Amino acid sequence: MQKAHLYEALYLVNHGIDEAVRGVQRLKKAPHAFREVYYKSVAGLERRRALINGQFMREMSGEEEDNASFFEQEFNRWLSDDPLDNEEIYKLVHFLEDQRKKMGEPSLVQFLKPKKQEKEKENGVLKQALKDTTPKPRSRLRKPKPRNKVAQARAASDALTA
Repeated sequence: MQKAHLYEALYLVNHGIDEAVRGVQRLKKAPHAFREVYYKSVAGLERRRALINGQFMREMSGEEEDNASFFEQEFNRWLSDDPLDNEEIYKLVHFLEDQRKKMGEPSLVQFLKPKKQEKEKENGVLKQALKDTTPKPRSRLRKPKPRNKVAQARAASDALTA
């Protein structure tokens, strides 16, 4: 997106042409100046300025319109009350990382290749399956024991008769 340097370059071209026109205007004030040459040179400079500005604006207008429609969609997506799904989050992060790469900044996120993603997904499913089948730890509290062997024998005989 970094377009400021392009607009700055166009500004410098226009500023340079302004300076050149001012210089020619000063030369026209010379006592024995052949004014027709100066008028033609000013017209030539202004013609070149118009060509450069027109070409630049034609090239940039298409890009600006594309950007406007893209960012309109992004803006509307962020305004919606619906949460982003995983695919939209992935696209957004991928877009931001591409922008960082274009600006020469280091990457903050590492994207897995499709094969690695499938393996990671399988490993995640296996881990979840193992987690679900793993027995839960038993309570560390002891079961109450009968206090003496006579009571224990009585409890066992009562259980047999029942």
